Amino acid sequence: MNVDKSSAVLNDVEITGTITFTGDLSFDGKLQQGDMNGEDLVLGSKARIDGNISADSLVLHGSVTGDVMVTGRCELKGSASLVGSLITNRLAMDEGATLIGAVEITPQSKTASLPTNAALPSK
Repeated sequence: MNVDKSSAVLNDVEITGTITFTGDLSFDGKLQQGDMNGEDLVLGSKARIDGNISADSLVLHGSVTGDVMVTGRCELKGSASLVGSLITNRLAMDEGATLIGAVEITPQSKTASLPTNAALPSK
């Protein structure tokens, strides 16, 4: 039996520290002084992240100040703002999205083998 793991954090939540998750996470809150590590991440339009992200897939509607590593597909929607480096296997970027920083689109086998802390330059 397959059980989907899905969690949500709404826009009235502020977290200081690191978030580690499995399955799907829909996050629309604020994260300060920490990182997000997990599988499938959707950051809503009100999400404000000040920290690094490591995920299997990412759909970004909100803003991230930090470095991002996505081993699969990364989508930057029209309202997205990313200030920091991005390493991903596949990138889709809508008109209106903002990306300020270095971008590396690399084969999946390379991103999957990189240790999270070693793969991203520090802020």
